Amino acid sequence: MPKGGRGYLMYHDQVSGKLIELPTLTCAHCNRVVVLNKDRQRQRNWCMKCDAYVCDLRVCVTDCNPFQQSIDLAIELDGKGDFLPRGYNGELLFDPKLRDERKPY
Repeated sequence: MPKGGRGYLMYHDQVSGKLIELPTLTCAHCNRVVVLNKDRQRQRNWCMKCDAYVCDLRVCVTDCNPFQQSIDLAIELDGKGDFLPRGYNGELLFDPKLRDERKPY
């Protein structure tokens, strides 16, 4: 997937009979798909550390925790206990030290 996770949502509006397509972005930190509002006035969030779009969840804006790193960690820790990368509101459900001690830098 390209950085920024661009895509679109297509649905059929049964009232008007129209096929509607809306652009989307996927948050690099929590993996939520966000339907873009063309009338949005404020600037979209971008993480300078992972160079990707992040949604408006406070935890996604304030801390760089890429979802792909969480998936890689879950694969590495397979069979070593339960591992849930994120909660409903995007918060980490694991000790960040697990991730940090595996970083190559």
